[in-house]
Amino acid sequence: MKCNYWLLLLVFSVACGSGNASKNTEKDSPTEGTIHILSDNAYQPIVDSEIKTFTTQYAYAQVTPKFLNEVDAWQEFIADSGVLIVSSRKPTQNETDYLRSKKIIPKITHLAYDGVALLLHPSVSDTCITYDEIRQIINGEITDWSQVASGKKKGPIQLVLDHERGSSARYMRENFLQTKTFPKTITAAQNYQGVIQWVNEHPNALGVIGVSWVCDPDDPQMVSFLSKVKVAEVAATEEARRRGEGYQPFQAYLAQKKYLLTREIYAISRQPYAGLALGFASYMAGPKGQLIFLKSGLLPATQPIRIQSIK
Repeated sequence: MKCNYWLLLLVFSVACGSGNASKNTEKDSPTEGTIHILSDNAYQPIVDSEIKTFTTQYAYAQVTPKFLNEVDAWQEFIADSGVLIVSSRKPTQNETDYLRSKKIIPKITHLAYDGVALLLHPSVSDTCITYDEIRQIINGEITDWSQVASGKKKGPIQLVLDHERGSSARYMRENFLQTKTFPKTITAAQNYQGVIQWVNEHPNALGVIGVSWVCDPDDPQMVSFLSKVKVAEVAATEEARRRGEGYQPFQAYLAQKKYLLTREIYAISRQPYAGLALGFASYMAGPKGQLIFLKSGLLPATQPIRIQSIK
């Protein structure tokens, strides 16, 4: 009789546990269910790749992305139009306070490092720009290519961004303008493909774009982009430029902090339980997801890397 009592108790406990698991599965779990996410369109190529591999591995998971400029993506995230956002910034204090007022504690996962790339017309021979020259161009202090130290190129500089509400614009504003506004001569091409096309068609243009759109040499679309433009080198000072120490946004230079226009990529979840949003963020920060960042030309945040010098 005593044995039978414990046997019945064990069966009852397992049955109750199964019921709870089934209830959670009806919402979603780390590897099953359906979620909508938001992403800065600077990261569309990499996020598309991450979703494809994740949903291939987990057949019962469906992740539907929406790609927007940074400002609109964050507005929709705060309004609960998506449970996760991929962005180059963390939530502001006001955003965090608002989410906490709704009893939501945002969970932040560091994914990778990328940067802001500067694009030049294919005809440009001297592709190295100093950090201070970038500051002066953004501020409107330098307006003609003849004012750039090499002086080999002439003509009014046409600075073109993807979108005035985009992350590249915010990065440039925070790093070079502080409280000032962009000069009225700046053009907004509305999307990253538009920036590349504009630079290709305008010899005096200087394009500002997220590195993830031009960093993957194995992506046919990016190879096509790179055939239309040149990616500028950035030198810390004029003396560094004379020494030939200008760096493009390659992985090794991001890792060594030699490329000066570097930023970070995060996944921020507002899901209050361990569901698919957390599962997808963990996947992107795990070995397989980090390998995708590595192969896409970005610098993984959570996995060790090895830098080799090739001569």
